[in-house]
Amino acid sequence: MPFLPVIFSVLSAISGLTNGSFEEGLNGWEISSPQYSCKAMHYDGKTVATIIVLPTQEVSFPSIYQILDVAEGDILEAHAVARHEDFSQGYGAYMCFEFFDADSKRMNYSQSPQLLEKDQWVPVTVRAVAPPGVKSARLLLLMNGFGRAFFDDVTYINTTAEPLARPEGAITLTLTDQVMCESFNGFGAEDDGWFYNEENASHDVTPEDYPVREGRIEWMDPDWTRMFFWHRDWCPTGDWKTFTFESDNMKSHYRTLDLYQRIGSRVNITGTEWGMQGVYDEPESYVHAVGELFEHLIRHKGYTCISDWTLTNEPNGAFTMLGYSHDQFTLIHQLMKKEFERRGLKIRLTGSDDAQDLRWFAKCVENQNYYDSVDLFSSHSYFPYADRILAGRFYEDRLNLLRRKQPEKPFIMGEFGFHDDRSGTHSNPSMECYPYALWTCEVVLEGLNRGVAGFSIWALHEVYYPGNVFMNYALWDFKDNNWKPRPVYYAWSNFSRLTEAGDRVRKVESSHPRLVKAAVVGKTLFFVNSTVWPVRIELAGFNGKEGRIYTEKTLHGDRECGEQLRIEGHGFSLPPESFGFLLDQ
Repeated sequence: MPFLPVIFSVLSAISGLTNGSFEEGLNGWEISSPQYSCKAMHYDGKTVATIIVLPTQEVSFPSIYQILDVAEGDILEAHAVARHEDFSQGYGAYMCFEFFDADSKRMNYSQSPQLLEKDQWVPVTVRAVAPPGVKSARLLLLMNGFGRAFFDDVTYINTTAEPLARPEGAITLTLTDQVMCESFNGFGAEDDGWFYNEENASHDVTPEDYPVREGRIEWMDPDWTRMFFWHRDWCPTGDWKTFTFESDNMKSHYRTLDLYQRIGSRVNITGTEWGMQGVYDEPESYVHAVGELFEHLIRHKGYTCISDWTLTNEPNGAFTMLGYSHDQFTLIHQLMKKEFERRGLKIRLTGSDDAQDLRWFAKCVENQNYYDSVDLFSSHSYFPYADRILAGRFYEDRLNLLRRKQPEKPFIMGEFGFHDDRSGTHSNPSMECYPYALWTCEVVLEGLNRGVAGFSIWALHEVYYPGNVFMNYALWDFKDNNWKPRPVYYAWSNFSRLTEAGDRVRKVESSHPRLVKAAVVGKTLFFVNSTVWPVRIELAGFNGKEGRIYTEKTLHGDRECGEQLRIEGHGFSLPPESFGFLLDQ
């Protein structure tokens, strides 16, 4: 699935939106679902668009929209103000771009973050890149859930992209003196620790399968691992007194932690409250219970590999939907910091952990009480595959906020990946394909060159989660496909096994950064050529001799593969759609 690169020279900035102020009613807008009330009305002193979903109606995705003329590689950006009232049971008011092919099949989408505020106007923004094969697009204003959504002041800009021709001559990769990260946190993959439980055993996982998983993890040698601890696994009643430290899922966690303890990988324990109510109603009791859990894991069980704690996964979603505020979020972190200190446990607190919501992240950074309580900051993003070229903006938005603070704290990607229109919460067929490996290299190298201090990919391998939920995001398949590695496994293994926590990250400048990206972590130069063209690489400032290059045809087995990189003069030849590494002498 080749993707021709584009460079974003501004040939023209086209608005192309009709009646974004709604002064002409809904003129220029289409209604997706007439059974829902969609209209323009006078509200709060101005004319706005509104979508109303009654409690008697089905929760769906009613919208008003405009059809846009776009071409492959165009950068689309829309802004509006939005609010929702009497809202429940859904995502609420938001804005979205959708892209369609020649057969009018939806290819992909990009959407604005969920509104955290209720009953007030909030600025919303959505950016996207038109994917290969696109024929048309839509800008939608939507309401998901019960209640009333309001929109106003909608603006839209399309910045057209100039296709980039095959370069003449070599591409130069220059290792600079610019240190982007003095002490790298490391590379890891989400391993939620349920592989050894009865649920997976019921799907024919046996002890004979364990060495495959454990041998691969040992070879990958991750420096940090993010791991969910579902509260029901260790305190199922949520009374924060009755602990089940020997439950089946906890025993599975212990076997998982045995491995990471043995190989020296630091573990981030991340709480999840799925299906539970009132979890944080008594923050002091909750914090004490977490302290008991960590005391049990570290002092009683001996898991000194546990080094980090995250309150809850993607709090701008579940935490807020449970009715808790950012002030309560801050209080829990303040209490947890004191609890760890009281117990003499040296645990780092991970901040934000938002799901691609800059407003939540900014609240965390700008609230001094919160900032003082945490040691590093995390965000998640699942980029629409064409939007990966906007990853630099995603990183800079967050890094710029942190650079204004003293002391400056590290920023890591606690989860990341890519999606297309087939992707969902637990299933992502695009991760099975070779381009996913190239996309992964692209966004990681972009992040390294901007100062991102660590990456955890979602997720390690296919596995059944509690409730018989099958997780398809994976570096390798489940037993029914003989634990087959996917292409992204080889790309990620290079990052994790050829670097160490504490490595220095140095910036590499590419003479054609839209074609070839590279960065240096420790003594390893990583690179990727995502284009359909072979290129000649010239090196400046890096004296490497030993390395490997990987293409789709050279991936095999589950250890080292690819082909030996051959240095010719001061560089090497790089095939189309390839990635690899070069070790310093």
